[in-house]
Amino acid sequence: MLKEMFPEACKHFRIFSKIEKDAYALVKTILQKRNYQPCGRHDFIDLLLESKQKGKMVGQSIESVKSNGMPEEVSLELTEELMMAQIVVFFAAGFETSSSSTSYTLHELAYNPEEQRKVQEEVDRVLAKYDNKLCYDAVSEMTYLHCAFKEGIRMFPSLGHLVRKCARKYTFPDLDLTIDEGVSLFIPVQALHMDPLYFEEPEKFKPGRFLTDFINPLTKHIYLPFGEGPRACIGERLGLMQSLAGMAAVLSRYSVEPAPETLRHPR
Repeated sequence: MLKEMFPEACKHFRIFSKIEKDAYALVKTILQKRNYQPCGRHDFIDLLLESKQKGKMVGQSIESVKSNGMPEEVSLELTEELMMAQIVVFFAAGFETSSSSTSYTLHELAYNPEEQRKVQEEVDRVLAKYDNKLCYDAVSEMTYLHCAFKEGIRMFPSLGHLVRKCARKYTFPDLDLTIDEGVSLFIPVQALHMDPLYFEEPEKFKPGRFLTDFINPLTKHIYLPFGEGPRACIGERLGLMQSLAGMAAVLSRYSVEPAPETLRHPR
């Protein structure tokens, strides 16, 4: 949390120096084996190497704006250190978040067998339609499975909080509160998700609450498992699909139930 709130100060502390050192060494070895050239594998490292070959990247800023309200034009040089940072972040964000979200949802299904049966019945029905082949189209039709997962990450979001920096000065008219440009904001995602003002009986696992479109103006920007706006998680669709496919594969073959030593409310 300190590193997110005070990134410049934490640069000098190197809190996770061993993890960063080992991760960077691994990535550097891969880059060296490929001679810093795309090798035709068409993976994420190849994409970064191709981008580096094109030189500076130029685009519109999502943080800085001109006096006329138009975004500033910014350029970025893809250095080796920046490439390594992107690879490490993509690896961490693409695996740990999906595994924890899936685990928490299965945890709640284990303690709510009636909801689990509803999900399993839907999974079996949809898979029968697709000759028992677990494909993208099949997973896309598993509405209640999707609802169960959304409810799981409402109760246990992968990131319990978000930190954002104010891009430009803003005043909340109803609060007489002004946030200046550059101020870091701490957004307590899990606290918002568990607030009875926005979710009825928030402590209960109720996938049915997501059967209707989430258009209530009170909750539009309260449900934030993937963030919101231009800084929202770019891997949301991939994360959803791999978690849903994984749960569908498990629940089509097995039922989950708590082990004797399982904690009902993980912390």
